[in-house]
Amino acid sequence: MWWIYIWILLLGVCLWYLIFYLRYEYKDTVNELRSHLKEANNQIQYLQEELDEYMLQNKILKEKTTELLEKNDDLNEVVSELSKYYVHMKKASEKTQELNDYLTDPDDTIEEKIKKNNKKSDEEKKFF
Repeated sequence: MWWIYIWILLLGVCLWYLIFYLRYEYKDTVNELRSHLKEANNQIQYLQEELDEYMLQNKILKEKTTELLEKNDDLNEVVSELSKYYVHMKKASEKTQELNDYLTDPDDTIEEKIKKNNKKSDEEKKFF
């Protein structure tokens, strides 16, 4: 019975030595892979931080873009109103220029009409 325990113990020691030997044989490869894993984890962490920062910047840019679009809509309304006023002012300017032309160069037919109207009003006044 003791022999079974000794054989199991010897088999365990041999197995442990085999695992140790196999691991020791690829120690450099394992260490290199561990260092690559650490570098990859560091890069992932760095890229995640960059991604978070870019997402935050993107959110801020979207908010600012929305604000600017709203302001642009407001400005479009103001410009359309100003365009309406500009058209009215242009028409008024044309009418003022036309009136100015009549005032600087009197028309004979207008003078005759004014005289006729004055005569009619004088005649109407005589009856009263």
